[in-house]
Amino acid sequence: MKRTREIKFITLAIASFLIVSCISRPVYFNGKDERIDRSKSRIAVMPFRDFKSREGNNSGTLVRNIFESSLRKRGFITINYEKNLSEIPESQLEDFRLSSKWVKDNSQSIQADYVLFGYVYDYTVFQMTTSFLYLFSWLETTYSVGITAKIISCSTGEIVWSGAFSSKSYTFNDAARESVDSLLRTVRFKK
Repeated sequence: MKRTREIKFITLAIASFLIVSCISRPVYFNGKDERIDRSKSRIAVMPFRDFKSREGNNSGTLVRNIFESSLRKRGFITINYEKNLSEIPESQLEDFRLSSKWVKDNSQSIQADYVLFGYVYDYTVFQMTTSFLYLFSWLETTYSVGITAKIISCSTGEIVWSGAFSSKSYTFNDAARESVDSLLRTVRFKK
């Protein structure tokens, strides 16, 4: 009886360790106690630079759209930067690196209080064989996505928030949505 309890305890401890070790946390930074006001502040979500865009996937556009829709669901005001920056083609915006200086210099034409932009990386497909006995094996495909993002104040050029997170899932959309949701939970805002 005592031996059975020990085995159950050891099994529970190993299972708990494996579950906790598989959970990753976002790495983030919130600057100088600046909190974003959901009801008044306007955020322009710029195109995300996709390091594997030459392979034909549209992960940078997808991540940008997920950020926009998630911000709107949380009560933030997002603006359409394309109308204001029509002289800069979107393909050029995707290829060059935005900087705090560029955001501050173009704040009048962006017409936003904050700019959110970033990078999509580690878009990888893992395939491994999962089996329950040799006869019942199948090929399991897992997608991995990592997102690095920043929110910069247009008036000061200061980084208000930055974060990075990567996750895996059975579809790229799910992995991207999980990464975006985990990152947005770390942004400080006024209540």
